[in-house]
Amino acid sequence: MEEVMKEVMEEVLEEVMEEVMKEVMEEVMEEVLEEVMEEVMEEVMEEVMEEVMEEVLEEVMEEVMEEVMEEVLEEVMEEVIKEGLEEVMEEVMEEVMEDVMEEVMEEVMEEVLEEVVEEVMKEVVSR
Repeated sequence: MEEVMKEVMEEVLEEVMEEVMKEVMEEVMEEVLEEVMEEVMEEVMEEVMEEVMEEVLEEVMEEVMEEVMEEVLEEVMEEVIKEGLEEVMEEVMEEVMEDVMEEVMEEVMEEVLEEVVEEVMKEVVSR
């Protein structure tokens, strides 16, 4: 009887140990799985954040470059217009001065010619 009791106790102990080991292994596996999932999620989130930050940085840089290029283009165009205006004004002034000089020379020549004609006429009349 004692022998049977001993065997039954051993079997019960074995079964209990198996159950306990099963439960312990399940809990350990759950914890390991949770930790692995947490680490994987952290890494994934880090990568996602890096990619998002890179994209945001690229977009911001593109916008900044567009604005800078617009400003530079505006300044260049202003300079070109200003220089073009200065050149046009110089050319107009040159032409105006040429015209004025021509008119002045014509008037002076006419007056000189008139005076010369008058002098010649006086000479002719006096002879």
